[in-house]
Amino acid sequence: MSRPLFVSGGLIVLLSVSVAGQSPASTTTPARASYDIDFIGPPLADPVMQHAKETYVLFGCAYCHGVTLTPRGEATDLRRSALVGADIDGDRIVALLRAGIPQTAKLSPMPQFSDLSDRQLHDIANYIHYARQESRYTQIVDATRATGDAAAGRAYFDQQCASCHADGPSGIARSYDAPTLRDRLLRPPALSGVRSFDVTTRLDAKRATARERHNHLLENFTPAQVANLVAYLSAR
Repeated sequence: MSRPLFVSGGLIVLLSVSVAGQSPASTTTPARASYDIDFIGPPLADPVMQHAKETYVLFGCAYCHGVTLTPRGEATDLRRSALVGADIDGDRIVALLRAGIPQTAKLSPMPQFSDLSDRQLHDIANYIHYARQESRYTQIVDATRATGDAAAGRAYFDQQCASCHADGPSGIARSYDAPTLRDRLLRPPALSGVRSFDVTTRLDAKRATARERHNHLLENFTPAQVANLVAYLSAR
């Protein structure tokens, strides 16, 4: 992740580039008259995530990592990064952004972003997670469907889901077919919808926590794990 900034004669000149790749999740939200859709990609319906996306792009992250996390050159593929996958609420990404990464024999350096505010750094981290979740959702939906292992699905459910879903999944197969069950597993309708800057909405801690937990699982799911969960839930 390098910023397209160059210092010459005491002046900082922003290199305006057209970033490859389009934004995940197209929307009907109209762009502002001054909105550079080629640079930032189509606007998102979610105003909170759109703000985070603009922060990510305008501070140069998309120059190397792409708007949709399709990397350019030597940049790390954030869609497959173990560090991003382990990050909770920006705890790892924000620290890395502040410190930067020195040049190595194999990789170009990533600059420090220590001049950005804590809010701006967390916005960048939030957008990285969002774009990674969109990528993983598409990967799982497009994967060749295989018969899952119900026993493995139960083990995963007990480890990752049972702490919140203590009543278990009994009878769920009577309500949904396998494709619908998979989609509701990946994106629970009760947690869907756009985020808002409205204070009341943002203070709904229970819903926000549930959304973040499910999104964390989504961006780290493998197609096999989802198939196993669907097999287990369908058998209940």
